[in-house]
Amino acid sequence: MAQNQTGPDSQGNDLIRVGVPIGGYIAFAPYASENVIADDKLGKVPLELPEGYRKLGLIKADGAPQKGLEAGEATDLWQEGYSIPGDGKRSIQASLAENNTAVMKLTEGKEPDQNGIVYVDSGLPAAKVILLAVTKFRNGDEERLHGVAQVTAMEMDQETTGEPRGKSVTLEWRPDPLFKDKPYKQFGPQPPIESSDPEARQTGSSK
Repeated sequence: MAQNQTGPDSQGNDLIRVGVPIGGYIAFAPYASENVIADDKLGKVPLELPEGYRKLGLIKADGAPQKGLEAGEATDLWQEGYSIPGDGKRSIQASLAENNTAVMKLTEGKEPDQNGIVYVDSGLPAAKVILLAVTKFRNGDEERLHGVAQVTAMEMDQETTGEPRGKSVTLEWRPDPLFKDKPYKQFGPQPPIESSDPEARQTGSSK
């Protein structure tokens, strides 16, 4: 098969539409309505983030973001072959590579004081956050997930000499009125939409 294919072949297959991730980022902000990115802005490039957002930094190659869906228990009906799907739970997991204050704030709910000290709690932080997860693909597409989330699991990698020590963090998307009682809203995967705002275009490519 030709490698310079620019559209669907005779069988309807399109190499250009194959999603090959090349990077992205995860960012979060305090739970507040002003940190919700509007529908007409979520797909734009450049993507303008409200001031409250903090990026979590580098992610381990072997711990790249993984999206999950845990299906709820279905309700079987009297007639054979019919059932009502149960409410599921959606999550995102990634192994964060950087030791920075944003990661500390997300996973511990606190930041170091003037002495560099954090008194850690025995459990995970209870606070919900506004989360943005962006995946960029080789073909120019982007996928952007945006909603309310909460940390539900955290585990440190074994400390192996010469290898990055990651912090594996799982966040569960929480249905919330800020997002029409859905776990999150999603743009793409598709090419981002060029902003019509001249000032926004001057800031450069997607953040």
